[in-house]
Amino acid sequence: ASSFVAPGEAPKFAIDGDVNTKWCASGNGTHTLTIDLGTVSTISDVIIKHAEAGAESPALNTLSYRIQVSSDGQNYKEVLKVDKNNKAVTNNPIPVTKGRYVKLLVDKPTQNSDKAARIYEVEIMGLN
Repeated sequence: ASSFVAPGEAPKFAIDGDVNTKWCASGNGTHTLTIDLGTVSTISDVIIKHAEAGAESPALNTLSYRIQVSSDGQNYKEVLKVDKNNKAVTNNPIPVTKGRYVKLLVDKPTQNSDKAARIYEVEIMGLN
């Protein structure tokens, strides 16, 4: 991850299966979170639970973000770009893609000028 605010808001909390915990990153610029699936997998959807899913204000839901996938952790392909999200939970179908690493890039972290990204959960869905 590009950063995190406090130990209790570390990147690992975005993939722990618990909407009572979150990854929170602050500062200017794009916030990134890279998830290593451990092996090359077939990916079809990325579900993101934003601030409102964790009982925060809807104004803190991620406004714009991108998803990239890589097999080697070096060369990434953009598979999704969202510019006007206001939902608490987004189900993001992507073109079926093989990859080991999934990177979430938060370009505009909230509906307003707050610069902190709040991601409660990222779920990577795939095909067997």
